[in-house]
This record gives sequence, C-alpha cells and structure tokens, in this order.
Amino acid sequence: MVWACFKGREKGPLVFWDKEWGKTIKGPSFTTHRVPEFYWFWQGQSQLQLDYVYLQQDSASPHQAAYTQNRLRELGIWRYFIDWPPCSPDCSPIENIWRTIKDRIRKRNPLPTTNDTRRTAITEEWHSISRDELGSLVDSVPTRLREVRTINISWFT
Repeated sequence: MVWACFKGREKGPLVFWDKEWGKTIKGPSFTTHRVPEFYWFWQGQSQLQLDYVYLQQDSASPHQAAYTQNRLRELGIWRYFIDWPPCSPDCSPIENIWRTIKDRIRKRNPLPTTNDTRRTAITEEWHSISRDELGSLVDSVPTRLREVRTINISWFT
C-alpha cells in the first residue's frame, strides 16, 4: 500500500506501507506510521499560506477508524477535514494521480515485477508528476463537484 498527498501544485510525501507495521492497516498503526507524514506536510503548507489548509481523504477504514479520528482531534486537525461523499473517486484529484502513475508504469518495458522494482517505479513516476498536472487537477475540482451534485443531490443537502 502506498499513500501520497498534494496541495495545489505542491507534492507531499509518498509513503509506502512497511509490512513490519502490520499485515492489515488499522487505526493505531495508521496513526503511528502515516499520520505524522501528512501532519508535517499540512503544518508546513498551512504556515506558508498563513492560514489553515483543509484536508480531504477517502473513506478507507483506517481513515475512518475511531482511533484515527481521536488522534486527529488530539493533533487539532480533525476540524480541517472536508466532509467528503463516500465512494467518490471521481471527486478526488489524487485518484487521477494514481491512475496516471499506473498508466505510465504499464508502458514501461520491462514492466516492474518485484516489490522493489514496483516501489522504484512508483517513486519515479510520483516525482515525474509536474506542478502543472497537479494544478490542472485542482482547477478541475469545482466542475467535478458540480457534476456529482447533479447526479446525487441528496448527499450535498
């Protein structure tokens, strides 16, 4: 498993889940190994902006775990998460980044076939995502949200 984040045109950390942290990803291990990475990025971006940056994440079980939510409250960042519709990859710009990375890796010859070569490929492709690509995705969010509202009004009311 791998996580990444970005704000506007700035990429945050790319974090690979180490199997030593656990075979399944639960709230305690998620908050120990993943939350510090995005917390650091969030703090830095908020300081640069001189205002708090709002966060969006999907409804993956480690994100929604009570343990994780309590830890985010302790850190004082829970209130900066945007209420996001469940199962909405079409609204989430990071999902487009993952698709781009996967598409680029599928074009590689030879294809990465081991965990190490996959990790290297993902890292290289993450670093190759341009600031313009990120900016374009961010700029597309209002249109995406309008389109979702026309399809599923009940969630937004």
